[in-house]
Amino acid sequence: MRPPHPVVCAALYAASLAVLLESHLGHGWGFVDLAVYRKGGQAALDGAHLYVLRFPGALAFTYPPIAALLFTSLSVTRMAVDELAMTVGSILLLPAMLYFALRLQPVGSWLPARRAIRLALLASAGAIWLEPVWTTLRYGQIDVLIATLILYDLSRPDDARWKGVGIGLASALKLTPAIFALYLLLSRRYRAAAASMIVFAGSVMLGFAVSPRNSGEFWGGAFIDPQRVGRIENTANQTLRGAWARLLHSTNVELWWLATAVIVGVAGMLLAARAGRHGDDVRGFSLCALTGLLISPISWSHHWVLAVPALLLLGLEVLRRPSVGGALALVLAGAIGLSHMIWWVPVNHPEHSELHLDGLQLVFADAYVLLGLGALAIAAWRTARPALNTRASALAQ
Repeated sequence: MRPPHPVVCAALYAASLAVLLESHLGHGWGFVDLAVYRKGGQAALDGAHLYVLRFPGALAFTYPPIAALLFTSLSVTRMAVDELAMTVGSILLLPAMLYFALRLQPVGSWLPARRAIRLALLASAGAIWLEPVWTTLRYGQIDVLIATLILYDLSRPDDARWKGVGIGLASALKLTPAIFALYLLLSRRYRAAAASMIVFAGSVMLGFAVSPRNSGEFWGGAFIDPQRVGRIENTANQTLRGAWARLLHSTNVELWWLATAVIVGVAGMLLAARAGRHGDDVRGFSLCALTGLLISPISWSHHWVLAVPALLLLGLEVLRRPSVGGALALVLAGAIGLSHMIWWVPVNHPEHSELHLDGLQLVFADAYVLLGLGALAIAAWRTARPALNTRASALAQ
């Protein structure tokens, strides 16, 4: 099936966006995280104790010092200007993010660039309604930018001179993208891995040179302080740690979280690295993204924008190689994202209400975690199945 002309695809994306903005989902955007960026930037200009301050909603600044220095540009303009710029930027970057996903190998080897542009625009018309994208927009978050930097990097040829720089920059803004540097290393793209690490290390050194006190506070322990990131049981926290807290009705879940994070982390990265070494960055990226989101101490739902390209890539695979299992997985993942079901439970009303959810509510509240674990389990089964079939055949002879 050939996608429509790019102008038609762009018009469909614009129309879908217009409907979203006019719907109930387009109202009440508080831009709370954008406000934190602005105030963090102002604190950096003032030389304040950045990691002691609390911002709107008692939120702390959880990003590296270099990010605060970059956010100083936001603090010198009006909030309304920043809201518009951040929203327009994310809207424009969304199809770019999906386009770079379609340039990953092996898809990039058979899908022409022009068709990839059309598919990315068409997919954006649907993706704009997904809960992680919607939450990114209403909070004024930078997650689409982070995902675009990562995918641009991975879509480049392995011998590209500056491959790895995008992942290094993404890691400088938020620490969690650093797992993709590990992915490059494990998939034996040593030069790209080194480039990402050098860029990240350079950002740390620059932070110390420009803001030594804040850098000392952040790297001295603030970046791993669990008290600074918010309630772990919050349904917006779609990680193993958050799921354990909601399941066990307790925030004292460190042992359970660490044990399962190690198992999922090792298994997920081995699967991702295996795919990457075989030239399959489509699976490698998808598995690495899901692994990072699951094992992180905090993965707010807007962080799951990083999984949206994986959903597009799954849809493309189902179109090329139709299967009942693939179609069901695509429908389930799409339904979870479009329904916003993680918000179908009481969120801190009454206080810490997520620690008292019943069985069905737990399914809603842990939907992304369950989806991610299911995807990793299916990938593990597909990887192990040929070896199991070979062993079964040998035993039968």
